[in-house]
Amino acid sequence: MIPTFVFVHGSGSAAHAWSATQREMASHGHRTLAVDLPGRGAGITRAYHEQDLETFAAEPSVMTDLTLDDFTGVVVDAVQRVRHHGPVVLVAHSFGGLPVTAAANAIPELIDRIVYVAAQCPVDRAPGEYAALPEWASAGFFTAIAPLLLGDPVEQGFVRVNWRGADRGRRAALRDAVAAELTEDEFLQVIVTSQPDEVFWLTGPEWDVRADKDSWGRIPRTFVKLTRDHSLPLAVQDLYIAEGDALTPDNPFDVRELASSHAGFFRKPAGLAGILDDLSLRAGAGSR
Repeated sequence: MIPTFVFVHGSGSAAHAWSATQREMASHGHRTLAVDLPGRGAGITRAYHEQDLETFAAEPSVMTDLTLDDFTGVVVDAVQRVRHHGPVVLVAHSFGGLPVTAAANAIPELIDRIVYVAAQCPVDRAPGEYAALPEWASAGFFTAIAPLLLGDPVEQGFVRVNWRGADRGRRAALRDAVAAELTEDEFLQVIVTSQPDEVFWLTGPEWDVRADKDSWGRIPRTFVKLTRDHSLPLAVQDLYIAEGDALTPDNPFDVRELASSHAGFFRKPAGLAGILDDLSLRAGAGSR
């Protein structure tokens, strides 16, 4: 049985982020589907494009009313639509780990493996609580985007980032945090396609998703550690792995390493595609 890989993107991103990975996977004969989480394109308005910041800052966002259930529903629907073709490998990056974990809690019988690529995998605490832990201290992402935030996320109920407003110095800080191995020109392509609006998942009980031992815990899983990650530090990645292994010691993470920054692998996809190609052999043979 040939597995289908379902890719779930991270914060400020969209399905197109996986396009190079999908091309690489196709060259190996694999079937893939990349999903857009809700609200993709929110905030990409004329005011944003023309950098009319006064108008842009005042514009509402559909992200205000979106919940984890909305995000989880998209992932569940994607898995259900491709499941009739055979095994499903669910691949999450960064923030995408939250709806993927929630989907695994809901439909474990339809998922043959989960792959977390430096993705959030809350087990012992709410997702937002991890950001306050010492393991996050070396993360440069929040500091890098702070000057580009428009409005107060707590007050407005969503995050709005003016990516197009980053000057050379701020772009350099962002590149170091997100994709240090890319050239400045390559990183400009990332900036141009970044989504300005995102849900504010750091607070609120509606975003408190945690891995469930009896459902999520029975699915084979892999964690791809990004060893040059300055956004989700290795210490945080190791914490997710340790907590998951402690929850289900009989079903520990299969841990792989990739010498990549948090998002650099998107532009250089051969390494991740090689890992997924190896995992496809297990899924196709019925790893469960």
